[in-house]
Amino acid sequence: MNDLEQQLRAALERKAPSPFFESRVLGAARRRRPAARLRWVWAIAAGLLAVTGVVWQHERAIQEQAAGQAAKAHLELALRITSVKLQKIQQRVEAIHQSN
Repeated sequence: MNDLEQQLRAALERKAPSPFFESRVLGAARRRRPAARLRWVWAIAAGLLAVTGVVWQHERAIQEQAAGQAAKAHLELALRITSVKLQKIQQRVEAIHQSN
């Protein structure tokens, strides 16, 4: 075997863990749990925000539709009033032409 192979074997051979290895690993695992919970909190908050946005858009669309229908009703009323007035004017004009 050459020197490189011996160095690799020495580096990769099984060794006993250092003192307090287990406690360090468990401590690191415990520290990560709040972060995992925090991710869930952020995920739920993002979901609620998305739902709120969708509901808000829906309500806004309903309000716009109601405003459009109200505008349509006002326009129809204005057209009916205009039509009645134009009919009266036309009758007066016809009456003037008939009298001449």
